[in-house]
Amino acid sequence: MVTYERPDFLTRCLASLADQRGNIDQVVVVDASASPATIDTAYPGAVYVHTPHLAGWMTRSRNEALRHSTGDLLAFIDDDVVVRAGWADALRHRLADLDVAAVGGRTCNNQPGEESYDQEIGRLLDDGTLTAGFAALTPGPVDVDHGIGANMTFRRTVLAELGGFRDDYPGTALREDTDIFLRVRRLGHRVVYDPEAAVDHRPAPHVKGARFDTRYKFYGRRNHVILLARHAGAGSPMLRRWIWRQLAAAMNAGGVVPTAQRLGVTVVGIAWGLAVLPRYAGLKPLPPQRSDATGIELRELLARPSTPAG
Repeated sequence: MVTYERPDFLTRCLASLADQRGNIDQVVVVDASASPATIDTAYPGAVYVHTPHLAGWMTRSRNEALRHSTGDLLAFIDDDVVVRAGWADALRHRLADLDVAAVGGRTCNNQPGEESYDQEIGRLLDDGTLTAGFAALTPGPVDVDHGIGANMTFRRTVLAELGGFRDDYPGTALREDTDIFLRVRRLGHRVVYDPEAAVDHRPAPHVKGARFDTRYKFYGRRNHVILLARHAGAGSPMLRRWIWRQLAAAMNAGGVVPTAQRLGVTVVGIAWGLAVLPRYAGLKPLPPQRSDATGIELRELLARPSTPAG
């Protein structure tokens, strides 16, 4: 679990994990807050790593958590979720199937009708858009392309093969979770959405800005350009279709002011992504495995046999 300046939400989340202690071998908290938190009463024995230098880099905090993790199955949850009864047991059960390399759990937002979803869950479509549906109550597990970062679990061996997370999605870190799931799929592994591994998302306020504000939208478009270039190639029809789709949607926002605002955010966000694309991607898809120094370090670390917690 990574956290930043939300001690009350962190305590609440840890308390929900404590109720499932029998199915959890280890809890690692990476805290980028300015001052260290006290978590012993919420979850005695949790590994606490204080990393204020990682403030603003959530995915680098995820990789830091990997350096302290000991298990074969590594689950990531956000600090503003509360895990439901049976969450850990459901993950163990699903990953007992050796064909499954990663699981995206159900993340409920207390929204009317969210238990139903009229599209395929968790798919990357040919036009570069992503389907969601991660609060849907399906009859059973569903094979997907990607899941949600608030509730995702991977085999240690797969994260070793990948060299950890790509930790260069800046700002809101939007698409870092999509990226890791797509990389698992590109290795040829199976990714599953399991509604039994459920959490309740009770959103905390953002330390900087607000969810879905203009900053979020800028970074969303910028990071989506990089995501598609990395997985389909900068010259791919998928990326071109996605850009045209975004521009067309902005032009049809309705009303002069909403259209101008959405078009401005869309054009600037996409232009930003294209401008930095040569640094972060290429004309052809990138290999799913990280080959930089951090990737090599994490690959070697995670390839070591796991050790019992404590």
